Amino acid sequence: MRESEKLEIRKLYEEGVSISELSRRFGHDRKTIRKAIREQEQEQTDVEKRNRSKKVKGYKLEPFKSYIEQRMRIGVLNAERIFREIREQGYTGGITVLREFMHPLRPVVSAKATVRFETAPGEQAQIDLGAFSYFDTQGNRRTVWCFAMVLAYSRMLYLEFIKAADQLHILRALRNALEFFGGVPQTILSDNCSPLVVSNDGRGQVDWQPAYVDFAKYYGFVPKACKPYRSRTKGKIERPIGYIRQSFWPVSFVDLDDLNRQAAVWRDTVANVRIHGTTREQPQVRFQSETLQPLPTNRYILAQTGLRKVLNDCRISWNANLYSVPWQYVGQSVLVREFETGHLQVEYGGQVIAEHLVLPGKHLVSTNPEHVKGIPYGTPGDKRDKVPGFQIGPDVEQRELAVYEEIALGGRVQ
Repeated sequence: MRESEKLEIRKLYEEGVSISELSRRFGHDRKTIRKAIREQEQEQTDVEKRNRSKKVKGYKLEPFKSYIEQRMRIGVLNAERIFREIREQGYTGGITVLREFMHPLRPVVSAKATVRFETAPGEQAQIDLGAFSYFDTQGNRRTVWCFAMVLAYSRMLYLEFIKAADQLHILRALRNALEFFGGVPQTILSDNCSPLVVSNDGRGQVDWQPAYVDFAKYYGFVPKACKPYRSRTKGKIERPIGYIRQSFWPVSFVDLDDLNRQAAVWRDTVANVRIHGTTREQPQVRFQSETLQPLPTNRYILAQTGLRKVLNDCRISWNANLYSVPWQYVGQSVLVREFETGHLQVEYGGQVIAEHLVLPGKHLVSTNPEHVKGIPYGTPGDKRDKVPGFQIGPDVEQRELAVYEEIALGGRVQ
């Protein structure tokens, strides 16, 4: 029986035509007519159910659509994160409907090709920094830096927000990461940021910052750098930085400590317990198979170092502040060390010539009166451009001696 015939039978039956009459009109027995009617009724029922299902799904998400759009406008594009947020607000629907709603609202993202590689347990970790902007309480746009480290085998993640992307803060976060993992991988891969790398010729010759080399020797790992302008060769860390932006950021926070408390909760309850898209395992479960080297007994004491020239006013400039040194070293280049304990030392020729407490702000001055004690005042200054001239008499005509004798005797000069 054709579908068009079934539709006509169903229509006539709804209008009151009996099954016997339909059997006579269409030339089918009554059993066939009843089957055609039931099939049409079942198909209509299925359509109504599907429509009701779509209506229910749309209805459940409807109260949350304005919130979702608002979150997407400020850069929250991760569906799983928004799903968690609206579930806390009472949403009882599924994530599929949410993804369908978010899909046309997403910006177009261009993809880059990346060669992925896998490493053995304990073989490698990768680190990177990402700049995250926020508005302070006065509405000024500021930047905080996120240090991220991931173990290449398990994808176990550590993150820490730091106020500056300098050597001292990066190495402090790296030390915290090693202590969080409870061990040290064989190699640590980074990009070519200046606090760690002086230069990289792209052919395997890397000139490392001495402080980072010393740190690596102490903890027993081999530092490696990706090729210049090819940070995507790190692969596994580039994705976690983006994942942090989508799944955790932006957030509201009081200060840096509050921000890192929130980050630690997200790390332990979301990032390291999710099913990873590549390994198809939870990072914290896979982490049990990592074979990391043991940590040293004592913590590495961190210090930021740099060369500075002593100014004429017996001071050196360090991190936008001024610190005094003994006047005898004016014009000399000295080595400055800022320790994480908050102390600052100035060295010359391997000897400590000045010590200060690190100033808490900027454009401040720390002065030790002993540093200018005995400075010689009235010392002759620089005599450049002060060479004396010579005064000479007027030109005098040269004459014979006899002329002067005649003048002396009262004669006249001809």
